[in-house]
Amino acid sequence: MRYNYLAGLMVCATLLILGIFLTTNSYDFSRDNPGWNGSSEFFHKLDRYSTEMIQDIGLLKGKTDSAFLIIAPTGTYSDEEINDIRSFLHGGNTIILADETDAGNSLLSGLASSIRIGPFYLAGLDRAYNNSSIIVTNPVTDHPLTAGVESLVLDKAKPLTGGQAIIQTGIMSWIDLNSDYRMSSGESFGRYTVLAREQAGDGELIVLSDSGVFINSMSGLEPEWGNRQFITNIITYRPKLLIEQVHSRTADQNRFGWLAGMVRSDPIIKGLVVLIALLACAFFLRKRPPDLSFIDPGPVKILGSADKYQDV
Repeated sequence: MRYNYLAGLMVCATLLILGIFLTTNSYDFSRDNPGWNGSSEFFHKLDRYSTEMIQDIGLLKGKTDSAFLIIAPTGTYSDEEINDIRSFLHGGNTIILADETDAGNSLLSGLASSIRIGPFYLAGLDRAYNNSSIIVTNPVTDHPLTAGVESLVLDKAKPLTGGQAIIQTGIMSWIDLNSDYRMSSGESFGRYTVLAREQAGDGELIVLSDSGVFINSMSGLEPEWGNRQFITNIITYRPKLLIEQVHSRTADQNRFGWLAGMVRSDPIIKGLVVLIALLACAFFLRKRPPDLSFIDPGPVKILGSADKYQDV
């Protein structure tokens, strides 16, 4: 029994470790990536009761009092998807887009927004570390997302145009036209917007020009910076938080991660997996009848016809 118990524990521990190893990855922004460039820490902070993963843009229909968070989108949204997002936005909800690529601009254009993401990265002398692309920015407009945030550290942000500025760089910042992270000819100091908002129907569109604020190395910065508080403000901004998992790079998974995600999302498959696991544990930990072959029974008495016992 003792050996069966130990064997069962070893099998369970091995399967657990193997499952963790196979479902993690090193993809940029992936929620299954625990490394510096993944977003696992952000997703671990989410409240499962107030958060929903959107794996079909059509699921936005009928949603109310919600914020739809889009982190680092790739590719292009179809016309149908853009129509669904626009209806969601104009219906009194909030869209928060964090991106610095053409994919973000394409979505903004489809939503008829005035906000655009610039083509070049920002650099500045107001920096958190010895890298001019890791700039320190500050709120310039009161907004719920900046509550308790005195500064926000961004990595490779781009300037925004249009909308109302909420957070901007310091005056000693510049658009790095040649990507050398130094002030060069044709570049000049200035203050640039990195977080902006605009009203759209009854809803609100918010754009952050740096998706990197959600990766593990940036979202968990020291408390002296406001990154942690900023992330908390996003999570709690509306009663319901919807996370885009159709085009977002946070949804990137390897084959085993995809399988694990399917199991988690389907209650029938999840129930079957739990049942199989319980049966496996029962098999390894089952109690076998004791081995009594070593016991000598001695002489056997048989009841005879004369009601007397006879030795055999």
